[in-house]
Amino acid sequence: MKISKDIVIKGTDISKWQGNVDFVKMKQEGITFVIIRTGYGETQDKMFNIYINNALRAGISVGVYWFIYATNKTDIIKNAHKFHQVIQTYKDKITCGVWADWEYDSDKKAGFLTMKQRSEMVGEFCKIMIGYGYDTGIYANMDYIQNKFTSELVAAYPLWYARYGKKIGSAGYKGKDGHPYIWQYSSKGIGGLYGAQSKYIDLDYAYFQIPDKSEAASIDINPYLEPTTNIRRGTRGESAKWVQWCLWRFGLLEKAGIDGVIGSKSDMAIREAQRRLGLAVDGIVGKNTRQIFKQAFGRV
Repeated sequence: MKISKDIVIKGTDISKWQGNVDFVKMKQEGITFVIIRTGYGETQDKMFNIYINNALRAGISVGVYWFIYATNKTDIIKNAHKFHQVIQTYKDKITCGVWADWEYDSDKKAGFLTMKQRSEMVGEFCKIMIGYGYDTGIYANMDYIQNKFTSELVAAYPLWYARYGKKIGSAGYKGKDGHPYIWQYSSKGIGGLYGAQSKYIDLDYAYFQIPDKSEAASIDINPYLEPTTNIRRGTRGESAKWVQWCLWRFGLLEKAGIDGVIGSKSDMAIREAQRRLGLAVDGIVGKNTRQIFKQAFGRV
């Protein structure tokens, strides 16, 4: 990302609390980018795969964020590793940043921390994500910038600044390059207007040129033939590969695992995908599970 004070583009940020989202309608209402919650702690947001694939399919650029729950450096490493694990298959499609989100609930779960301790933990998270090769920034409001994060942390990274109203305010200019990369200016966007099931939706402005990755932003199409019968442990052939490809796109299976045999690793991945998507966890990819997989990927 490269900051530009002459660029202002409209976007939003979402998590599972937005429910079902019509991204085509969202784009029609002028939304250019969406920052999607990938997860929190060591848990993936159950709507992440559905959101990112359908946003890209609608032609909306994407960024991602992780809500940090940690009490020590070991927890930070686990949070960052899980974040990377979930987003790595989308790496070339994430054009609007990877964001570290530490808020009041993070502090509540962490217990007492000094400003330095909190900042070191967030900084460590950012360094790990940068090491994985992502453009990484921090999310913060005025209180965190002035009272909870060190000025060194804030100045070191792109800032996604939260302040609701008509003006950014001076605290919003404390991040890298002396300007917010994103300004979350409202939490009261009308959800239905922007295609969201929730009553309200956050609204943001971004001040950077979104990289032109039109080729990378296209949705991958599953090259294998969709099965017409139930797939379970022991299934072999093209149908097994169709399921394994979906599991790979979920970040639950290595690409080398698309071998046409539903063994123990594929079985475990199927059950984890079902759990995340709120399906019956039975290890069987039947009609209902296939339909949800297809919804998650827009078209497979």
